[in-house]
Amino acid sequence: MKKRIAAGLLMALLYGGECVAQSAPPPSDTQLSKDVENPITRTITVPLEYEADFFTGPYKLTNNTFELDQAVVPFRLNNDWSLITRTKLPFVAQPPQTLGGRWADGLTNGYTTFFLSPEHGRGFYWGVGPVLYFPTATSMALGDNKWGSGPSVAFVVQDESPWVLALVANNIWSFGGPAPVADRTNQLLLNPIISYHFADGWSVSSSPSIAANWIAAGGKWTVPVGGGFGKVVRLGGQPVQFELDAYYNAIRPQAANDTWLIQLTMTFIFAEPPR
Repeated sequence: MKKRIAAGLLMALLYGGECVAQSAPPPSDTQLSKDVENPITRTITVPLEYEADFFTGPYKLTNNTFELDQAVVPFRLNNDWSLITRTKLPFVAQPPQTLGGRWADGLTNGYTTFFLSPEHGRGFYWGVGPVLYFPTATSMALGDNKWGSGPSVAFVVQDESPWVLALVANNIWSFGGPAPVADRTNQLLLNPIISYHFADGWSVSSSPSIAANWIAAGGKWTVPVGGGFGKVVRLGGQPVQFELDAYYNAIRPQAANDTWLIQLTMTFIFAEPPR
């Protein structure tokens, strides 16, 4: 009798384990592709991006940016709420901005956004919180030596359809220390996201970073128009998305400068944290 009971328990454990494994299949490449576009995803994403901005400065040279571009790390607070962090940290090789000037290489100002986001939703999700701006610029030519902050919001529509629609918006003000105009920040970011996801991890998307520099002496707005395509692949079992995008700055502070840019992005995708 004891042997029968032990055998029954063993079978139950094996069957139960099989059911659990079957109830939580690994996400498909298409689902991972959608998670990459979601600014408040519960999946860890680490995008490494190269951006080339053409026709920069009086010599019409290329501004090169290598950056950690909005890396997402989620933290589950309880059954109802999560804290989503998104971090951007750029390294720039900037051509001369004036005649006779020099190249400037180094870090610019990075920032982390903290989104408090509810766990429950039916295809529509949101997050709200502060953005913290770091004085990481290695020279005044590349950024401001001040801390900054401001509010940020994100809205996402993502369900079983192949579409992902989202919007991220924030405004950053610098604070602390003396206040010369050259060392201040008051900048708006609007990042609309629209993407369509095919089978096997292919996608097409448009995610322009629309910016307004409220304290600029001349033109304040930069409005890119364009998009690109991406593909999720497996490198030794590690899911990675490769993406190529191109944008034309239809509105820009100086008419002859920074007209076109391309972006090459490699995003490492990690499993959702345990619940």
